[in-house]
Amino acid sequence: MAHVKSGDHALRTSTAFTTFVVCFAIHTDSFLYAAIVPVAPFALAKQVHEEKVQVWVAILLGSFGIGCFVTSVPWGYFIDRSTSRRCPFLIGLLVLLASTGLLWVAPYIKSGGLPVQVIARVLQGFASTIVWMTGLAILVDVVGPARIGEYSGYIGLALNLGNLTGPLLGGVVFARSGYHAVFALIISVVLVDIMLRLIVKEKPVQKTVRPTRSYASVSRPLKSRVRGPGIARDIEKVAPVENALEVALHDPVSSPQDSLSLSTSTCPSEVSRLPVMLRLLLSTRFAVAVWGIFVLAVVYTGFETVLPLTVKKVFGWNAEGGGLAFVPLSLPSLFGPLVGKFTDRHGGRWITAGAFVTICPTLILLRLINENNMKHKVLLCALLVIIGICLTLTLEPLFAEITGRATRLEAVDAGALGGTTVGRGYYVLAYAHFNWAWSLGNTLGPILSGFIVDAAGWKTAMLAMGVLAGTSAIPIFLWIDGWVCKTAPPSNASDDDTRIR
Repeated sequence: MAHVKSGDHALRTSTAFTTFVVCFAIHTDSFLYAAIVPVAPFALAKQVHEEKVQVWVAILLGSFGIGCFVTSVPWGYFIDRSTSRRCPFLIGLLVLLASTGLLWVAPYIKSGGLPVQVIARVLQGFASTIVWMTGLAILVDVVGPARIGEYSGYIGLALNLGNLTGPLLGGVVFARSGYHAVFALIISVVLVDIMLRLIVKEKPVQKTVRPTRSYASVSRPLKSRVRGPGIARDIEKVAPVENALEVALHDPVSSPQDSLSLSTSTCPSEVSRLPVMLRLLLSTRFAVAVWGIFVLAVVYTGFETVLPLTVKKVFGWNAEGGGLAFVPLSLPSLFGPLVGKFTDRHGGRWITAGAFVTICPTLILLRLINENNMKHKVLLCALLVIIGICLTLTLEPLFAEITGRATRLEAVDAGALGGTTVGRGYYVLAYAHFNWAWSLGNTLGPILSGFIVDAAGWKTAMLAMGVLAGTSAIPIFLWIDGWVCKTAPPSNASDDDTRIR
């Protein structure tokens, strides 16, 4: 019996099972969001005039982003101070169930159905914040920052599988069985998620305590492990100025300006009094990664908002056809883990910048889709596959950049404190930046694309999103993996060291 209990505990705390539970939670979040996308235009047609349907679809999807955005930073601080990851993870289920129930009954509320749907979408956004920030923190606790790029590929796979199966199943079920059947499907997925979150058990985090020494005596080993853009700025108020100058000479920086942000403090054990949340953003490299996440969310959610109505108008497709249109967009996400593993080893500058460059003309070419014939349907599917590939190539490297900045900052502060462990809050607050950037994109993408389509048409919306993605390739090329003109790392650095840029 003791052997059985031991095996049960080992399974519930194992890396594989924990990763599966986190990925399924993220899949559930994206599935719930996406399953209603092809259904919403047809359900709203019974509540508002047809010419206002696009506007209300944009408002509802934008409300989801607002819910994520306003809760990201407060929830990040809450997770940072929480002694457990599991309890906040379970809180997300209560919020998720409340939002799902409100979305279900809202169309049947005669006088206030639309406001109730807005409130439900805001709550759904809050639930998404809980899932993403808590789930990612759990994942880093389990696998460690060195492998997070590979495991973020599984996160991207779960996200995109939800985005694939949500519209597909939502559209098919709605077309064949009606509105209530869609929510019966959603509730069944939520129940499985509840079961998994109750089964998984939080694994105790093994904190590494470095030997207590002064900063001056550990500056060389620390530099061999923590190199990267903005590192000079991280050492503010940590080391004497001569040590900071030495770091700047030997370590690559994120831009020429970063090398000027050196400390004038002579207190070897003092860490900057600036909040970690702000210090994370003081790296140009980190800020560019956050911008890339924002643009990615704008493009994806904006595209997601206008695609179902566009294929309905051009091809006459119903909710089932609108859901099927997302299949070629999401299929490339199956290769997400391979992309993450590649960027862990080789960096992500070229593939990320190349993906943003490629997505620009691809989005603009979607302007050609305006006739109901087989040629234009094939062209649409081909362009959607290319866009899906580009989206897959960008998420994992950008996520690894977010985690890498937290790793470097934590290591610098640990060295400044004489080897004392500084806790797990760095990753949580870094994910708060990831989440608010994605959430802001989730807010502005649907609203901007919806209103542009309503005012100027599909072609103008595709042009605007293509230009946004194309221009964003410039800072991404310059700063992802560090400033493009950085000096080569020291020859005695190990391969593992060079990946912590």
